Amino acid sequence: MKIAVVCQSLLLSRALKSFLGDAIVAYKQCDFVISDKKIELDKPVFYIAPSDGNLNIPFSKSTLLLELDKFFQHLLMVQNSMDGLMGDLPKSTYALEEKITALTDQFRADLIQTIRSYYGN
Repeated sequence: MKIAVVCQSLLLSRALKSFLGDAIVAYKQCDFVISDKKIELDKPVFYIAPSDGNLNIPFSKSTLLLELDKFFQHLLMVQNSMDGLMGDLPKSTYALEEKITALTDQFRADLIQTIRSYYGN
């Protein structure tokens, strides 16, 4: 689990860095971001707030670690399900192509037979 911290509160930022130690990395290398403000980023955001956040203030180190683990496990589960869907795409595309080919071949054969019977060949 690699985490970036983007907090307005300097006290919260330092507490997180103290609690999380080596898990703190630069934004480009992180799996997700911890923030004390609602921000739109291209990475998932774990929101800490006095109320209505992924984690409410005040919190203990153990509560923080448990909630971060739940958040990260959920991210992994979502990512794995997305990878599974993307992995199945070529198989389903191939099956669809085969069905379309079979239908067009059948249509072509029926059309040729209809034209031949119309002209008496």
